[in-house]
Amino acid sequence: MSITLAVFIFTVQFMAFIIKGLVGFGNPLLSNPLLAMRLDNKVITPANLLLDAPINAWIVWKNRKAFSIKKTMPIVIFIMLGVIPGTLFLKMGSAWIIKGLLGTFIIGLGIEMITRNRSKTITPNMMLKRIVSITSGFMAGLFGINMLFLTYFERITIDRNEFRSNVCFVFLVENIFRFIVYAAAGVFQPIVFQIFAISVPAAVLGVFVGSRIDKRIGEKLINQLVIVTFILGGISILIKSLILKT
Repeated sequence: MSITLAVFIFTVQFMAFIIKGLVGFGNPLLSNPLLAMRLDNKVITPANLLLDAPINAWIVWKNRKAFSIKKTMPIVIFIMLGVIPGTLFLKMGSAWIIKGLLGTFIIGLGIEMITRNRSKTITPNMMLKRIVSITSGFMAGLFGINMLFLTYFERITIDRNEFRSNVCFVFLVENIFRFIVYAAAGVFQPIVFQIFAISVPAAVLGVFVGSRIDKRIGEKLINQLVIVTFILGGISILIKSLILKT
């Protein structure tokens, strides 16, 4: 690995984990599209998994008394069902198709975040929960971005503490399951551990900086910056995938 690439990886992960420090999740939505400009998703996704798993484990332990097993387990089960085909597509899918899907997915998520009416709640719907959870698991296996279920979960939880604890529990179980599936599929290549080693100090520093910035700016501004970053990242990687196709 060249020094230029190592610096690029460090810089991207540092910026991504600033987002993690600011909002508590979402770092893959920034790191995946940017790293995909220089690397394949088949090495980016497992490297990010190695970074995220211990962080999610710490958050779960800290909030272990607040989550509802009754609410989270149905979502976890269907997410696991989606992880398997997502991982297979990660291993065998065409590079431009994978990157095109990633760009489209991030743009769509950004639009959903902008247009969502947060003042309304929804009644739990079993079929919707299954579809959203399976799709979220597929995206986790393919992109390492297990985010779709959040759009459903945040509308049925009672308060912020319940939301945070349940989400972190889902993330942790999904991380453990995806680690097993990735290992069985032979996804962990030597370059994955190189990316991980470079990313660790960037992640620690990024979370620290993000938590410091969080004390100085308002939540509304943070959300706006994150949404704009997501959409721009999705557009850039989608354009890159179309260029790669031709």
